[in-house]
Amino acid sequence: MSLGATTRQQYNPPAVNAFNAPEDVFLAWLMSRPCGVDIVAAASSEIIKLEAYAGQHAGAKRLHDLFCALIEEKQALAAAPASRVPQ
Repeated sequence: MSLGATTRQQYNPPAVNAFNAPEDVFLAWLMSRPCGVDIVAAASSEIIKLEAYAGQHAGAKRLHDLFCALIEEKQALAAAPASRVPQ
């Protein structure tokens, strides 16, 4: 009998609809990324998809901004000197 402790379970985000908060959509997207994925490339792809809507819908604009902030943060961490990274 297995209790699932030895198998990796994938996170299945709840269905997304127009009434979900952009932060909830962003978090569901982030949590559903597989380990080892290039998160900057994945976020960049989402930004491209959202650009058509970001000027027309406040939720799409907020989601676009969240993806941009993620990329900026990842790039800042990558550029930080090794001595500044917490051990």
